[in-house]
Amino acid sequence: MDIEQMLKKNWTDASDSYSNIVNDEINSFLRNEWEKIILENIPERSGLDVLDVGTGPGFFAIIMSQLGNNVTAIDCTAAMIEQAKKNAEKNGVFPNFVVSDGQHTNFDDDSFDIIISRNVTWTLIDAEAAYMEWKRILKPDGKVIIFDANWNHRFFNDEYMKKYNDDLAEYERMFKKPAPRHTPEEEEYRKCMPMCARVRPKWDLDTLMKIGYKRIYCNDDISKRIWDNERQILNKSTPMFMICASK
Repeated sequence: MDIEQMLKKNWTDASDSYSNIVNDEINSFLRNEWEKIILENIPERSGLDVLDVGTGPGFFAIIMSQLGNNVTAIDCTAAMIEQAKKNAEKNGVFPNFVVSDGQHTNFDDDSFDIIISRNVTWTLIDAEAAYMEWKRILKPDGKVIIFDANWNHRFFNDEYMKKYNDDLAEYERMFKKPAPRHTPEEEEYRKCMPMCARVRPKWDLDTLMKIGYKRIYCNDDISKRIWDNERQILNKSTPMFMICASK
């Protein structure tokens, strides 16, 4: 099985469980907190042409549609798109969902005001190509907003692995239950993803600058705003960052 097949199998297999997570988020404080963060970083509240890359079960597509934007959402697996359609319909919105590779799209130049993604770049086989593509399809002065973390960098760095294991141990001490772990198959997939070997967000900032993005801004840690206490402990050494950059 090649890396692209592994990628699609991983996210197809995970579509049901991730859909449950998204539904829990939509019905918790997280939905409003994510909305606040997004609104702090976009030029208008509504009426924007928005692309949600790697939409998964549709969380950002739903939020951005409910705010009154024109949303297109893409994912590389049909299973995730089907989950996203169901979740969006339950929430009374109907974004344009498309099965598409985030690194090479069929959209015209200058199509979107905002491109947004969460936990997507680490899954990309060629993230630099994706960032170039996103710049192409952004409108002049359009903005990309990237949320991600150094997911799985522990497989390439002993210090990160030690911190990861310390996080699991602290989680189990505090919450008196086993910490969630990936299966051997899931770990093997993560070890194959090129972005997991890179230290981020430094790699992203350097690459965005090289490609020619402007007004690049990074918040190294937004975890306390969008994770509950359990998640903050579990991923203490892997905080979520946010990058905003303009075309």
